[in-house]
Parts: sequence; C-alpha cells; structure tokens
Amino acid sequence: MNEHNVIEIKDLSVDFMTVRGIVYAVQGVDLSVKEGEIHGVVGESGCGKSVSTKSIMRLHDEKHTRYSGQILFKNGEGKEVDVLSLSEKQMQTIQGKDIAMIFQDPMTSLDPIMKAGEQIAELVRKKLKMKKSEAKEYVLTLFEKVGILPAEQRYEQYPFEMSGGMLQRVMIAMALSCKPRLLIADEPTTALDVTIQAQILKLIKELAAENNTSVIFITHNLGVVAEICDSISVMYAGRICETGSVLDIFDNAAHPYTRALLNSNPKEADTGKYMATIPGAPPLLYNKFTHCPFAERCDKCMDKCRKEFPTLKTIRAGHEASCFLSDGGEKNG
Repeated sequence: MNEHNVIEIKDLSVDFMTVRGIVYAVQGVDLSVKEGEIHGVVGESGCGKSVSTKSIMRLHDEKHTRYSGQILFKNGEGKEVDVLSLSEKQMQTIQGKDIAMIFQDPMTSLDPIMKAGEQIAELVRKKLKMKKSEAKEYVLTLFEKVGILPAEQRYEQYPFEMSGGMLQRVMIAMALSCKPRLLIADEPTTALDVTIQAQILKLIKELAAENNTSVIFITHNLGVVAEICDSISVMYAGRICETGSVLDIFDNAAHPYTRALLNSNPKEADTGKYMATIPGAPPLLYNKFTHCPFAERCDKCMDKCRKEFPTLKTIRAGHEASCFLSDGGEKNG
C-alpha cells in the first residue's frame, strides 16, 4: 500500500444473491485515495458507485452478498487493515470513527423520535468514550462550526422540525464528529436547492482540509465534481472506465462514456439547443461482460469492442482509461 494513501481498493467485486439470480454489481474495481484528497466517483444510476463505496463500510446485507478482492485501509494508528477480512465486531470499531458516511437523504438516516443533538452525542459517547456533559458541549461546539445555529435550540429539535439544508448539516456534523480518516459523501446535495448546495460543498471542503480528512464524493453532477474534487473515477456497468485528475478528465477525457457525460452536461452557450443525451440505458448486471459494456451505446464502437473486454491502460501519468481507441483522448468542445 502506498504510504500516502488512506485507502486502496484492489480488484473489488461485489455480487448480490437475488431471487432473479446473481447480480454482478461491481467487477474488478481498483481505486485509491490519498491523505487529504477529495476523490469524485461519477456515473449514471446503477453503475456501481454506491455499491463500491458502501462496501468500504460493509453496509450491505452480508447474508446475500459475496465479496472478493481487497479494501486496504490505514487506520488512525497508521496500521493497514483489509476491511473485507474483519469480523463484524472489528468493523464496528472503524464504522463512524475512522470511516464515516454522509447519506443522500438525511430524513431517512436520522431517528425521527430522537433529538438531533442527542443522536450525535450518543455516537461520541460511544466512540470517543466521553461523559454525557462532555459529549453535549462537544456537539454544541460542532454545531456552531458547521453552521447549525442557534446551537442550543437546534440540539433540542427533532429532525422533522428542521429544513433539508439544516438536516444535511446535522449529518455532516455526525459524520465528522469523530474526525474520521475517510469520509464517504453519497450524493449529499442532490435534494438541496442550488444556494444550500453551494454552502454544503464549501463546508465539506473546508472541514476536510481542516482535519486532513480524505473524501470520496459520489455524485451525478459534474459541476460539483469540478468545484470540489481533486481527482475523479468514472464508473460504468460496475467497473471504473476512466480515472485521473479533474483537469485530465475535463480537458482530455479518453473514454467515449466520459466524453458523453461531459457533453450531456448543460452549458450556457447551448441555450436554445437540444440537450445532448446518451442513447439507451446502462445494462442490467445479471451476466459478466466478455466485451466492452458500453459498446451498444458508443458512437465510436468498433468490431473489436463487441468481441473483447478492454482493460485500464495508462494514457499519461495518473490518467487511465479502458478503451481500445489509441488516440489517447480527444479535446472536449
């Protein structure tokens, strides 16, 4: 494991056993995040973004889930552990403390009959071994830091008494309460209006920098990626099809799917024009692919694409893509 990486995912596959058969939700994913880095994961719904990242915290129903590969994590003591080899009890010492998660919908992630402040205080009492009075003071300070004001009043409120933006701040406060080494943000701004979204993004970026926390940021919004992320992985059909720095991906995307996503992002200059779209839909994952999974939707598809599976290859230092095209990427217009 690279000494600068907080987490390294190596050849991760996640299969779900369902009544309709095995779903090969994630296949052969490699991903690494450096200390203090914000790494974006983008792609359409059903491409494996949330499945991959929830596997880091082992949040799937493990009675019906099969993992393979490694998820190597460097904990607070600097020790390297393989998350997939840990027992349930060992995982509980990491969940919420060393690795935390902000979920997409805070209303369904918080207990509706427990005061917002008490929910976080309970977590810090358990994880940080604080007394009740200490935990409350700690949470009040945390509320002030993330803009949940007036802190005393908000501490006593129930989730249903708060707005969507305020609830998301509560989720951020909860996720950062134990100063995790890794924060997973699963589309945390999707349900928020643009103004609140900008505030939440700014808050996550500032707090991550302050605590030197690494962040995996899952989103559909490429504008958000450009604003907050240092590097990006693009997922399609349960695999990473391209990965690189924000500049590399936005200026020199090498995979047709990445370019299609970028071209379908609305631009001010396109006012009055039809919005570009990607034909078709992501494939169902009941079978493993033996050819390029994007072939049926790709405007640059070749015969080879329908017969062989492309592996990730280096385009330039730190930039990889899984495509048979040999041009090394095209400039996006």
